[in-house]
Amino acid sequence: MIILFYISLFLYIFTMSVITNVVDFDLWARIVVGKTFFQTGELLNFDFQSFGPTRQWFDHEWGSSLVFYQILDKFGDFGLIAFKAVMIFITLFILTRIILLRRKNFEEKNGIRAQNPFTSAPFNIIFFILLTQAVLDIVFATVRCNAFTFLFFAIWLYTLEKTRIEGHYKLLWIIPATMIIWANMHGGCFVGLGLIFLYALGEFLNKKRFTPYIIVLALSLCAMFINPYGIKYVYFLFHAITLKRTAITEWQPIFHQIHMLKFFKFKFWAFAVAIITGVFLVKKYRFLGANLTNTVEKIKALYNSLDKTKALILIVMFLMSIKTLRLIPFFAFSTAVFMYDDIYKIFNKKLSNPLNNVKEIFISILILFSFLYTIRTTPVQTSLSGYPYVEAEYLKINNLKGNLFANFHFGSYLAYKLYPDIFIFMDGRYEESYDPDLLRRMNDIYVGANWEEEFNKQHIDYVILEKAYGTLYQRLIKSGKWRLALVSREFVLLIRSDIKIKNSKVPPKEFEHYNKDKWKTNIDWSIKNAK
Repeated sequence: MIILFYISLFLYIFTMSVITNVVDFDLWARIVVGKTFFQTGELLNFDFQSFGPTRQWFDHEWGSSLVFYQILDKFGDFGLIAFKAVMIFITLFILTRIILLRRKNFEEKNGIRAQNPFTSAPFNIIFFILLTQAVLDIVFATVRCNAFTFLFFAIWLYTLEKTRIEGHYKLLWIIPATMIIWANMHGGCFVGLGLIFLYALGEFLNKKRFTPYIIVLALSLCAMFINPYGIKYVYFLFHAITLKRTAITEWQPIFHQIHMLKFFKFKFWAFAVAIITGVFLVKKYRFLGANLTNTVEKIKALYNSLDKTKALILIVMFLMSIKTLRLIPFFAFSTAVFMYDDIYKIFNKKLSNPLNNVKEIFISILILFSFLYTIRTTPVQTSLSGYPYVEAEYLKINNLKGNLFANFHFGSYLAYKLYPDIFIFMDGRYEESYDPDLLRRMNDIYVGANWEEEFNKQHIDYVILEKAYGTLYQRLIKSGKWRLALVSREFVLLIRSDIKIKNSKVPPKEFEHYNKDKWKTNIDWSIKNAK
């Protein structure tokens, strides 16, 4: 039955990967970095696509860029979607192995006869469907560098849990060894450092051996210095985690005013976990305090009975998920590992029984049919939905040159499509590529009282705005210095009034016209070198 579970899980993940197929905002920049490396043998250390003030930068995702470019170059859209599905599946697969590891340890300690995983149903597919849905909005972009962070987080969690359960501390060498890779794939490696610290502190509170975790933490920090940029790269990573990202949606708190009516699936997950945890603690408090009269003694008995490492990880990951949307998956993954059996037992008195097996088979059949229907009706390709592709085409076919101001979310795409004729203000790599003050200037242009003074400093020729930013649009039109050139479903294109266009060409509106050619770009160093 466990084989059927894993097949069903993979089919479900692949189905969701095909459905949630919009290209991530930063992927365009990742492809450029990868392309530059494989065509020139060099890593970019500056932004050549912007007219704004830039600086020497340290790309904490350069390793991911190489992987993404090779996948796109060799396998196209299908490769990107398949890679995303495989990465998510492997991450969840490792989480299930941790659950089995913990369950085996529990059964051995309590003298329970272990279930045969190949003939029983040790996992409930509905639970993992809910888990997938809880992190869907963060994890299931087309493909993102944080996919490596999720994978390494799962690998480290398995290594740490296996070490403390079985006492094989030599396994910990895996952590600093993989940190060399993780730190060059994504700056999320700091989550791994935090995880080691929580294990060290938790085992200290559990009054168990904790010094190996301290040693591994130190070695992992040293491993971060193995990178193409040297010590400055590590300094940059430490600097980056201290940055305030209040204007970046995915770094905002989950209960930020603009997210109050969003992310309901994760909020449901977190609320359910909180309720179940509360019920569990109350029951345990009553059971342990049955023969005690003093409240302090009851609380002390409850505290002594708890696994401090487990409690610390769940509490810290929960607080992190509340603080910022970006960290939602780590709490969801942690609860899946540490609370799966507790939750499962509430709804299924036995971890496996014939009725559960029948339900698993039935749900697996439904997932199979859903997968076949999705593949048959939905193209396995990435999508430009939500991008200003018509506006970009207008600038391109009319051979316009100059400086373009647009929301930084779309900066990488616009630079990818319009370079070298059009230069952007900035893109999503603001923390590594640009003057730290540039994002504030962009915000001032959108909503600041002195927006016009700031705007005029930038020598802007073209503006692409989302219709949601109507205030800036009205201000520019009212100034008399700008004219409306194009209106599409979600965006408007403004051009400086003194820029004249003879025989203006109108771009087509058909979505497929743009989507099929989305990866075409004039950024090609092999052609430049050939000349």
